[in-house]
Amino acid sequence: MRTLPTIQARLPLRQALKRRFIAMLSIAASMLLAAPSAWSLELDAVLANAAVTPPNRVGFREERHNPMLKEPMVLTGHLEYLRDGVLRKVVETPFEEAFLIESDHITIERDGESRKLAVKRSRSLRTILGAIEAILSGESDKIESVFNYELSGTNDAWSVQLTPISRRIAKQLTGLQVNGDDQSVTSIRIALKGGEWHDMDILPDDNEQ
Repeated sequence: MRTLPTIQARLPLRQALKRRFIAMLSIAASMLLAAPSAWSLELDAVLANAAVTPPNRVGFREERHNPMLKEPMVLTGHLEYLRDGVLRKVVETPFEEAFLIESDHITIERDGESRKLAVKRSRSLRTILGAIEAILSGESDKIESVFNYELSGTNDAWSVQLTPISRRIAKQLTGLQVNGDDQSVTSIRIALKGGEWHDMDILPDDNEQ
């Protein structure tokens, strides 16, 4: 541990305490600015605790806020992490819909019909999906390659604010905020341009595998 400079005895007590306080702030600031790896280690730790091993399933409650809607749309259902690179989102209310995300495409199922869309056409969508999978798998290096991040809180109640590094992606995706505790991710907020955002709470699922 770095030793603080010795305060000369002849200094008044108030001045000595003030200098010591300023010195402590300087050391703390230099540690944050000069050693970003310290943040990386903390991110590694919280994501390791929250990581999910496939196959796994959790429930969710999602609110979609849009300036064009008088009230937010509320959806409930479950998320399935089937295997590496394969996610499935099943909406149960207020309508039934399912999204299967794998490789470079998404399969949408609704009203007994299905259609396939290429993910590569939307960099923002690909970024969101990649971030969610990286969080589920606990891979902080994938997050750091695409986002700037700010980690706050404690191991029991932490929050990571993710901001896209790419200006092109930032034109559509303002950012992601991921909250969690010492065991799992508890909520995800997706903020989009134009005042639109989605809040998803992760819930225990009775059918969890």
